[in-house]
Amino acid sequence: MEIPIEAICSLGVGGVLAIIIFLMYRRDRKSSENQLCQYSEQLRQDRVFMEDRMDKIISRDQATREKHTTALNELTTWLQRQNGKH
Repeated sequence: MEIPIEAICSLGVGGVLAIIIFLMYRRDRKSSENQLCQYSEQLRQDRVFMEDRMDKIISRDQATREKHTTALNELTTWLQRQNGKH
């Protein structure tokens, strides 16, 4: 994007400042959009990682609960037999 020097000078000080401000705004906006895309991708990856991790934790917890329930049932049955209630 080339703007002739004569066109810039004809705008005066206010016009030159407006062009500079606009160009800096546009540059900053593109940079912000790129950062947003990167952050969005990182958040997506983090969410997928945490979902996988949570699935593993839940499945291990479920297996542990099943083992504890089985052990508790066996212990209850054993105690009832020891006390003569069965």
